[in-house]
Amino acid sequence: MSKKILWKDAFQAITSSLGRFIAIFLLMMLGSFTLIGLKITGPDMRETATDFYRQHKLADTTVVSNYGLDSNDVRVIKDYSKIKNYDLGYFQDTRVNNGQTVVRVFSNPKNISTYELVSGKMPHKSNEIALSYLLKGKYKIGQTINLDKNTSLKHEKFRITGFVRSSEYLDKNDLGQTNVGTGQLNRVAVVAKKAFKTKVYTIARIRYKNTANMNPYSAQYRNTVENYQKTIKDRLDKNSQNKLNKYQNEIKQARNQIMQGKEQINQVKLFSSARASQLEKEISQKEIELNKEEQSIKQLDYPTYNVHSRDYNPGYTLYRSNSERIDILANIFPVILFAIAALVCLTTMTRFVDEERINIGTLKALGYSDSDVKKKFVLYSLVSGILGILLGATLGYTFLPRLIYKAYTTNLTMPEVKLQFSWIYLLVTLAIGLLCTTFAALWALRRTLNEKPAKLLLPKVPKKGARILLERITPLWNRMSFTYKVTARNLFRYKSRMLMTIFGVAGCTGLLVMGFGIKDSLNGISEIQYKNIIKYDLVTVQRNNLTKKQQNKLDEVLNSDEIKVLCQKGLMPKF
Repeated sequence: MSKKILWKDAFQAITSSLGRFIAIFLLMMLGSFTLIGLKITGPDMRETATDFYRQHKLADTTVVSNYGLDSNDVRVIKDYSKIKNYDLGYFQDTRVNNGQTVVRVFSNPKNISTYELVSGKMPHKSNEIALSYLLKGKYKIGQTINLDKNTSLKHEKFRITGFVRSSEYLDKNDLGQTNVGTGQLNRVAVVAKKAFKTKVYTIARIRYKNTANMNPYSAQYRNTVENYQKTIKDRLDKNSQNKLNKYQNEIKQARNQIMQGKEQINQVKLFSSARASQLEKEISQKEIELNKEEQSIKQLDYPTYNVHSRDYNPGYTLYRSNSERIDILANIFPVILFAIAALVCLTTMTRFVDEERINIGTLKALGYSDSDVKKKFVLYSLVSGILGILLGATLGYTFLPRLIYKAYTTNLTMPEVKLQFSWIYLLVTLAIGLLCTTFAALWALRRTLNEKPAKLLLPKVPKKGARILLERITPLWNRMSFTYKVTARNLFRYKSRMLMTIFGVAGCTGLLVMGFGIKDSLNGISEIQYKNIIKYDLVTVQRNNLTKKQQNKLDEVLNSDEIKVLCQKGLMPKF
């Protein structure tokens, strides 16, 4: 028997009931868009970061010390067998043009935690500097800026050669604290190593042999780095006492040299007063520098080492937690949307089968098999479902990850998102989508196909009326109007439609309430944190070894009436 008419009728069903077709199409598109988009966004974010870290060889561990890193510290790092390579460098916190902008100036690393050049070129001369790309609108290439005096940098004036993106500092606003300016670090910058005049290194960046191919967000990576860091810390701590003794001896030697110089001045005065005056100035300058160094060592107390993992980098942990939050949302939203889609598709296909009842009876009477009859409904559901899933998947793989990534990285300095494709997510979505459409069509057909053709050619017999629970509550039922009674009976008569409406409205309402709830919760955090918990505007730390004059001035401020009023209001602790 020819199937041409059968296929023609199947395709005509799409155009003759286009509204139903579009409804199923949109439901599948929305479900697949949400499922694939949310499921792939978390991996996209982590892969983008992993590729960025791998490209710039982000350090697994950084080591800093309040006394700097001398040759003995470098030897400890060099001799540790688990280390693949390391990079020694310098950094200095300073203000730009004597203003409020505080930058942390790093020496340009060779091959670990390198910088991405956004525009211009990297600094090569000792008076050149590349600023964070976030300062691009404020400063221009070729412009000269002034940094603070008396730092470990050789120069005060630097010419801007370019703008860079740091692989260590990912947060735009919270880069950490500093003892310069307002106490808040604003930006980072990079100069050539020869721009520093200090004798000891201030930072060591380390990469390990076993971590190169590990997922940086895995527990295996974190545990491995943690164990290696503990070993390095234990070995470095053994240098603390020797380092303190070394610095104290150097100061003693410098003090002896100054004393010898003063004695030499008295001898030189007998022959040349000009030469004696020159020597006196030189020794006086050395004594001032030595006093400063001695004072700074007294403030540093005992030598300590800080060994940090990547989690210490501003923005690193925030970025990881944001990607994990997306994974959690991916297990909630798509489930609700596909549950609603399944109910709607089942109800829609059931109504479609009921409308085609007489056509089904005619086809069976003409000798077509059940499988031939099913083709029409399977084709209808497959075309609408697959088209919707493909369009939703396309948008889910491209549009939604970009949108979410942009929202979550507004305050981060991450590069453009790296999009991925996953066959697993697509196949799972196809399976779920076809289960909601094609299986729903076959489920709606099962009873109809079991009936005889003669019975199918007649209108469907209405369901036998039955008393519902409300009818047994006579006082309530008798007081209901006719419209309410019909509505109540229809609710229990067509249970699938009732469930579709209830769960559909409940699911959509739940998503809306959850969205508004998250928004209100996030908006209230800052107010509670900075109004009810943290009530101060400024934190001050008393420096050790104050002079008597400085201590008296501090006591005068703390005992002032203004401070007492703040203490009474609970805005400051009592002293």
